[in-house]
Amino acid sequence: MTDYRALITLTPEESKRLIAKSIAALPIVQNAMESGIIGFSICSSARYVAEELMGEPMPPSAPYICGYVNQRGLFALPGGKAGKQLVLVNGEAVWLDWPKENISKYIKRMDSHDVIIKSGNILDPNRKAATLVGQSNGGEYGVYLPYILSRGINLIVPMTINKSVPYDLDEIMPEMGITRIPSNRTHGEPCGMLPLPGLIVTECDALAALTGVRALPAAIGEIGESQGTVSLLLLGQEQNVEDAWELVESIKGEPSLEEPDQSPMK
Repeated sequence: MTDYRALITLTPEESKRLIAKSIAALPIVQNAMESGIIGFSICSSARYVAEELMGEPMPPSAPYICGYVNQRGLFALPGGKAGKQLVLVNGEAVWLDWPKENISKYIKRMDSHDVIIKSGNILDPNRKAATLVGQSNGGEYGVYLPYILSRGINLIVPMTINKSVPYDLDEIMPEMGITRIPSNRTHGEPCGMLPLPGLIVTECDALAALTGVRALPAAIGEIGESQGTVSLLLLGQEQNVEDAWELVESIKGEPSLEEPDQSPMK
């Protein structure tokens, strides 16, 4: 049977919303929502997952982000400008006074039934992801990475495919490091890089899980305000492709994320 086809284009925010819907539907996440702990790293992709699980927007008082990349380089929010950090305990929202408090407050209680949501900055051809870090101790993520690995906590990594590169992380990560890169030859501040050893969820994974279609990248990136968009070819049975089309249409117009105040990473 010949596959039915559709061609879609998603902005970065639409991609994040689509991926969030898929992560929120995962059995491990649903189980942790009912009787467990879900920690949301301070990043924009985690915010979308939180909104899907809570069924309401995150508080708009402060951005749910700590570090970000823009045309000027690598940046972090100044202390006190980021929003509080969210942890869901048995489905109930607990807001931590970040950065004074973070997921490490709960980490020793978490096990293989619990979840941490954390996105990254780069995705290699082997579906390995990594995140930039601007602090010697690895920052927020560096605190609980050992617990993830030693206790078997489920790390779920939402990754838009516009972060894909044709290089192995094993080649990139050893060359990074805040003491390896001169600060006067860095746009922003020097960074290191930590691996994200968890379940990667891209737009293609989300569409397959939610609608049963096969999604293939057709184009990545554009010009002007459309930078970061991805175009995907959808293939499958007609009803599956129609379901995927309707799902995508339902998230079209997702508002753009506002760029926070700029401050070099510390």
